[in-house]
Amino acid sequence: MTGRRSRLATWYEEHVLAGIIDGAMGGVEGIRAGLLPQAAGRVCEIGFGTGANLPHYGDEVSSLVAVEPSEGLARVARRRLEAWGRPFELIEMSGSRRLPIDDASVDVAVLTFVLCSVKRIPELLAEVRRILRPAGPLLVAEHVVAGTPGHAAAQRALRPIWKACLGGCDPARDTRAHLEAAGFDTAGLVDFDLGLPWVVRPGLVGVARAPG
Repeated sequence: MTGRRSRLATWYEEHVLAGIIDGAMGGVEGIRAGLLPQAAGRVCEIGFGTGANLPHYGDEVSSLVAVEPSEGLARVARRRLEAWGRPFELIEMSGSRRLPIDDASVDVAVLTFVLCSVKRIPELLAEVRRILRPAGPLLVAEHVVAGTPGHAAAQRALRPIWKACLGGCDPARDTRAHLEAAGFDTAGLVDFDLGLPWVVRPGLVGVARAPG
């Protein structure tokens, strides 16, 4: 039964979940379009999903390392990466584990709408620091815990059912605090209204910097 469940899960991810993700996140295309053209050189995107960021990378991106733990989503991603026409590497594993990427070998790292569902954020951010060149930029677009007490309390109250229904997505992550604890300079990140449903509307968008 385990193998059958695994095949069903992969089929669901590839043929159903991929469409849900693309549809649900369609409203943040403007955020992607404003942020991702800043990427250049060798880029590593963790939590690649279906490849929604691909159309927004400019010609300055020479190659892309895409990290995606979901087998079904990775199948969709591979097809889109092959059509993209530039050098790429698709790593099908969690970014919280040690990645098969050399130290300080990435020019730009990208995290968009992924930290909400990462179980071990400190481990993932430590990996981002390791692979990113000194003082390298980390492009960030995430929904986060609200800055007002009432909104934040509502997010936390809804957290159990939200996570159960949406694949572990935590609506109340303090992402700025996690980035700062990992040693990143967050002065380039701004609070932003993502235009998403009220529970996940507060956002954090911009460029963090690895230590120099």
